[in-house]
Amino acid sequence: MLDRWVFNYFNNSFFMKKTICLLQVLTLTVFTICAQDKHDYIWTIGYGQVSVGSNGTHFGGILMDFKDEPLSFTPQSYIIDRPKASIADKEGHLVAYADGCRILNRNHKIMLNGDSISPGVVFNEFCGQTNYPSWQGCIFLPKPGSDNLYYLFHTRHDDASWAPMNLFYSVIDASGDNGNGRVISKNNVLVNDSLFLGDQVSATRHANGRDWWLVSPRCNSNSIHVSLLTETGVEYKGIQDFDQIGWPVDFQYWSSQSAFSPDGSKYFHNSLSCLSAFDFDRCTGAMSNPIRLGWDSLPFAGNGVSVSPNSRYLYLTSGIRVQQYDLWAPNLSASMVVVAEYDSTLAPFPATFFQMTNGPDGKIYINTKADNQVLHIIQHPNEPGLACDVEQHAIWLPSLSSVLMPNFPNYRLGALEGPCDTIVSGVGSLLPSNAQSFRLFPNPNVGTFTVEMLGQSANGGGDGEIDFILYDGLGQLVAREQADFRTGNMVKVFEYGELPAGLYTLAIQNGKEVKFAKVVVQR
Repeated sequence: MLDRWVFNYFNNSFFMKKTICLLQVLTLTVFTICAQDKHDYIWTIGYGQVSVGSNGTHFGGILMDFKDEPLSFTPQSYIIDRPKASIADKEGHLVAYADGCRILNRNHKIMLNGDSISPGVVFNEFCGQTNYPSWQGCIFLPKPGSDNLYYLFHTRHDDASWAPMNLFYSVIDASGDNGNGRVISKNNVLVNDSLFLGDQVSATRHANGRDWWLVSPRCNSNSIHVSLLTETGVEYKGIQDFDQIGWPVDFQYWSSQSAFSPDGSKYFHNSLSCLSAFDFDRCTGAMSNPIRLGWDSLPFAGNGVSVSPNSRYLYLTSGIRVQQYDLWAPNLSASMVVVAEYDSTLAPFPATFFQMTNGPDGKIYINTKADNQVLHIIQHPNEPGLACDVEQHAIWLPSLSSVLMPNFPNYRLGALEGPCDTIVSGVGSLLPSNAQSFRLFPNPNVGTFTVEMLGQSANGGGDGEIDFILYDGLGQLVAREQADFRTGNMVKVFEYGELPAGLYTLAIQNGKEVKFAKVVVQR
């Protein structure tokens, strides 16, 4: 086991960088489309060779293609079972997919040097006949600054209980083998430690809009491993120990899914006993402000978790139900609304609710717990309550699928303009972004709010000029103001009466030091 590390933070400095995306309205849902960030446009679900059983049951793989309108579902024979993750290029064309045993190319053949990933006892037992027994143990990330290199992060199980013992990474050159792709490095150890039994490898963009944070919960421990992928490669950053913030996290039992909110500001971990939620600092990789939701008397919990594209509504599946929570509500638990209950459909088995994944079309797709030929869809996940419109068995698939959904980050998440950049910050100490050196009130508000700087001298001894920068939920600049606190007035009033309702981030910069606050505007 690794020794516990003190979690490292990065120095803040402003790096003026902004990703500009075209806002497009599809099916009454506003979401961001960057023309060259279609890495999640091809989903690989289903399993096995295309065939029909003696009882009429259809088998085989399925390619979901979001470039097509309407969304297409193409039967495809797989030489693997139940892919865990896939990656497309920037234009939305399939590059690779993996089942935890092998990496396959766009032609559905084992990629050159793509065999035998995650070798060991469990590999030997399962990979000859079926797929690797992991839930959320694979995720592809494009290497920052490269158009051809992709990283596959994958867990390795190597004991009788199937507990993951390592987090590996393998590197793909999509231009290799005449454009069919080649694995140029594989089975590199990133984390040499027991990982959470549900695997649960998740990722989100760094605040610079270029690099990637990668998190993986530690098994039987109140801590989580954090790594960073940059232009220079992947770097393990250490363990964040939640004992330091006095929070017990259920990282010891099986569970099915974890997720970041699309704006990267929150991280959710789902288990059989509860769901734990944290604020996530995209600049430092630090988690804070924990919230715990118990499952009480729900018949079966610990299934799927997903968050609406506007990062306001949290969705959880509990077997026969889909629940919605309002992340902007003062009491998260009290905001729960049951937005769907299983309607008894057999397809051919009970089509209950399991893992969820956000689609690039602004909808949320839900698989079933048993092998079925259907997917459920949350049609309008940005809407409150029943208006979110959970359409059960909305899609009838050409063959069976179940349980797992593709594991994607939000590839289109842009930069928070200015808060930090790994290129210039290096490693050092950083005042946590939730440090109480200011007070923002009222919150929620109607677009008018006040910031009072705390612990400052009010007799002309302030810290000089401070920049206040407001971003919307997509990380786009909304307003920028400056205040000179050397006058002794330690209060700044902001008046944005026409600001649409939503969740905003206020960055407060004093020299190289930056702090952040959430601003909730309600109408």
